[in-house]
Amino acid sequence: MNFHWLSRALLGGVALTVMSAGAQADELSALKAQLEALQSQVNQLEARPAAPAMPEGASWITFQRGTEATADWNTNRAGDEMPTAGGFTVAITPTADMPAPVHEVTIAGYVKGDVIYDFDQDLGDFFSYTAIDGQKDQDHVRLHARQSRFNIKSKSDTAVGQVRTLIEGDFFSGGSFGGTDFRLRHAWGEWDVTPNWTFGAGQTWRNYMSVFTGITTVDFNGDVGLIGTSRAAQVRLQWHDGPMQFGVAAEAPQEGQLLNAFGQSSANIPDFTARFQYDAPGGHKFLVSGGLRTYHLDGDVGAGSPVVGPFNSDTKLGWAIQGAANINLADIATLTTSVQYGDGIGNYAFGANGGAYVDATGDIHTIQALGIFAGLIFNVTDTTSLNFGWGWTDQKRSDFINAAEDAEFLGGNGANRNGDVMSAHANIIWQPVQQLRLGWEVMWGQRQRTVDQSSLAAPFKVGTKTDDAVRAQFGAWFFF
Repeated sequence: MNFHWLSRALLGGVALTVMSAGAQADELSALKAQLEALQSQVNQLEARPAAPAMPEGASWITFQRGTEATADWNTNRAGDEMPTAGGFTVAITPTADMPAPVHEVTIAGYVKGDVIYDFDQDLGDFFSYTAIDGQKDQDHVRLHARQSRFNIKSKSDTAVGQVRTLIEGDFFSGGSFGGTDFRLRHAWGEWDVTPNWTFGAGQTWRNYMSVFTGITTVDFNGDVGLIGTSRAAQVRLQWHDGPMQFGVAAEAPQEGQLLNAFGQSSANIPDFTARFQYDAPGGHKFLVSGGLRTYHLDGDVGAGSPVVGPFNSDTKLGWAIQGAANINLADIATLTTSVQYGDGIGNYAFGANGGAYVDATGDIHTIQALGIFAGLIFNVTDTTSLNFGWGWTDQKRSDFINAAEDAEFLGGNGANRNGDVMSAHANIIWQPVQQLRLGWEVMWGQRQRTVDQSSLAAPFKVGTKTDDAVRAQFGAWFFF
């Protein structure tokens, strides 16, 4: 009996052992299958290219104080320099094996407040030479912030060369007595086609102008004799090699430069300009430039003079040449000067009325003009400078007198037009830190203008009268 029980127990234990061994075999098979699946996934991941590891402290997008990233691309004219410690830079660095940023955007600008005192008459928010008309003892105070400026620049390294952009504006819309609407100053793009050739398009400084000539002024405009309308829409091709630059451009023709046209002026050909600049050792700079422009009347445009009716079609060519230099005087002072002359020069010379006029028979005549500027910049200390500037724009008397008399004959207004204009600025500029600049300035302007001397015996007689004005101004730039 006991043997029977023992044999059954042994048989049951063997059965349980066999069953347990079978279950363990099934679990091992399943585990082995899972391991094989995981190993397959690992092999697939290892076969993929590794994602670039960012170096320690690096980021896809970085923000930093200052605008040094685009400081090597100088887009400012003399006196408009902004400190590179201001503003900020956004940089994009795509991979660890390409540590130099391939795209950088700098944002900068300033807020400028002005306090103006006119001793003779109100000349507006900048020293308007065309507003000088002989009024005396009409003291006037102005305060404004219209010169405040905003600037965005970018630089992108691409497979076909570096691309750069500039957008800048201020609030000086509508002239000296205008409003505070935002005004576009620059909208410009450049592409380095090769290491020595650059193509540009948009709106920026005229190719004809010398960007290094002039002094820092508290007044927005500065002296006559320099460039007049200094920015224009254009396409430009520029060659540069070390200290030498050469550029040619086709620029938008400026409307309103043909006097007495009564709506029949037709700007059908762009201005063509060329410029050569050489930066000599020791801080000296030299420039030669020239420009060609056309003045055109189209009999199919407008109705002509209210007196003589439509004009016939006519075209005249105007030209201008300029020489400019900055001479470093032993690192103590800088002499900055320019001379420009032309026939039909127009607004290339600040202070000129126009480049040409229509006479009583409907023919176009160009106006000869001369522009001269000279300035001295004394660097008293690292933070203080003294600046003196003088300018003169001289239009040939017979030309602007004939233009005014023909305007009267044709039913227009020939009075109150500029003849010769002269100016002087003297100031002290103090910049204790890069974020703050203060300036105190005194300026003087003299304007020769046309006056109507008509009588019954000489109904279209025009003469001239000379008046001057004095202004004092304080300005504060707050760079951000």
